[in-house]
Amino acid sequence: MRKLLLISCSLLALTPASAQTVDANGAKELSATLSKYFGKTALEKKVLSVKPEGDSYKITFSTAKLLEILPKQDLFKGDFGEYSFLTKPLADGSWDVSSKTTVNGSVEINAPTGKESFKWSIDNMDLRGVFDPKIGTFSKATSTYDGFKMSSSSSTQEMEATAGKAKAEMAASAGASGGVDFTQVQTAENFKETISFKSDPAVEETVTDGEAKPAVPTAPEEFMKVGISAANLGVDAKGSGVRNVEILDLWAFFVAHSDDFAKTPEEKTKLSDAEQAELKTKLLAALPLWEKLAGSYRFSDMSVDTPIGPFVTKNISQEVNFDGISKSGAYNYAVRTNGLQYPPLPIPDWTIPFLPTDVELSFGAAGLDLDTVVRGGIKEMDLNKEKPISDAFAEEMGTAFMLNPPKVTISKSLVRTVDAELTVEGEVTFATLKPQSRTTWEMAGFDKLVDRLNKASEEEPEIKNYIVFVKLAKDFGNELPDGRIQWIVDQKSDGSIQVNGNAVKGPDAAGKPLFDSSIFGIAPDDDTTATDDGAAASDDDALDTEDAPLDSEQQEVAPDAAQ
Repeated sequence: MRKLLLISCSLLALTPASAQTVDANGAKELSATLSKYFGKTALEKKVLSVKPEGDSYKITFSTAKLLEILPKQDLFKGDFGEYSFLTKPLADGSWDVSSKTTVNGSVEINAPTGKESFKWSIDNMDLRGVFDPKIGTFSKATSTYDGFKMSSSSSTQEMEATAGKAKAEMAASAGASGGVDFTQVQTAENFKETISFKSDPAVEETVTDGEAKPAVPTAPEEFMKVGISAANLGVDAKGSGVRNVEILDLWAFFVAHSDDFAKTPEEKTKLSDAEQAELKTKLLAALPLWEKLAGSYRFSDMSVDTPIGPFVTKNISQEVNFDGISKSGAYNYAVRTNGLQYPPLPIPDWTIPFLPTDVELSFGAAGLDLDTVVRGGIKEMDLNKEKPISDAFAEEMGTAFMLNPPKVTISKSLVRTVDAELTVEGEVTFATLKPQSRTTWEMAGFDKLVDRLNKASEEEPEIKNYIVFVKLAKDFGNELPDGRIQWIVDQKSDGSIQVNGNAVKGPDAAGKPLFDSSIFGIAPDDDTTATDDGAAASDDDALDTEDAPLDSEQQEVAPDAAQ
């Protein structure tokens, strides 16, 4: 489906008027339209070409021609293939699009560590869809291929990956509040990947009669191989309010003024005031880029073969959910896996039931004001100045961020074993840059965990030392009707901590910094600490608290149940 981006750029500005007749004049008009997004040089040098073919136009993109017009360089060389598709104008102004091809490509890179090479191929790719210029993307599209292969090679690694049959579908329409709403689903069968790690080329030096012989690199040797396989690979994406047309319109501006932008630090941008005003208008029109954007990447029935044996999971996935640029945006990331199985591990038998079978971690940020920064930056921007954004504005935005930082969110996350499940959710705020958090922890199967520890202590007596603390943790918790143990942990900005309303730590000492600079190797200014009455106390005096009474909050270190 990545090919859709190229096609979208190619067809964006087509209109019903240019869509009625397929002939040489129509091809010329279509070429002029494409030059807005790819530049006139791309058409003149045949990087992109258009010609009538039956009742359609054939549009071809040649990577070989593209490489010919790039500046001479020794970093890489390659063949990225040639891509063609047919597009036929429809009566309603949309375009029928189709492409059947086998994709092949390769590249070699002269890296500092030696040559690296990449090869890939996609067999019998078949793409069909309807492109709608009014929304700047496909209103519907399907894509299939028979197989995929990719390989890479470097001085320290070899990789081969394959996949079987694959298919993809997408649909898009105009969003109710502007932009485009879309959904996209892709699946592939029988994914396999093998990675062979090699030792660095060794260098041997010998000395004979006091003279060193030249260093001779030896061939790298394979020291580890990892195999990854999955019955199915899936990729999903969903968006609302995506500003497709406005973003591509902004791209066209950059193409039209490509010669006016500085290409090196020594050069200066040469945009007139009117052109800069036009750029700012287009940048603002593209905001917020999208309203909501979500995507996931998942494997099912996945196995990772290692030298010690296979690690297996029923499902594993990654998920992202991003707001667009707004005054209170939320951005979340999650990774989930379930049905974990392990090979024989070099650990005691009693620890095996404590290995997780399911893990779900979900966290992010909320309340992030990017809108003020971006809109203010666009207004402040002057590309003809040495510093397009002034230091004063950057400092102002930095101060505003410090005064109103986003909060860290922990959506419900869990670790599950054969006996127990531990979940956590909550948030962390940073008022005046001092963290304040409230998290809720819940555990099922607590007693089973203790029973296993008691049984394990028969073989390893030192475990008994830790069982005391495990039982104390239960005493701090509240038992819920379903048998779960719950701990609500509150950490205040003054450093105090409470568990289910019971104080376990009092406030930090007055004047104590939020961060201990000594952990970074930074010595304090002197060896004294100012006390509340202005006197100075030595470090030894400050630590001499043996006879000092605890305050009421510090004395209450456990709830009544623990007493």
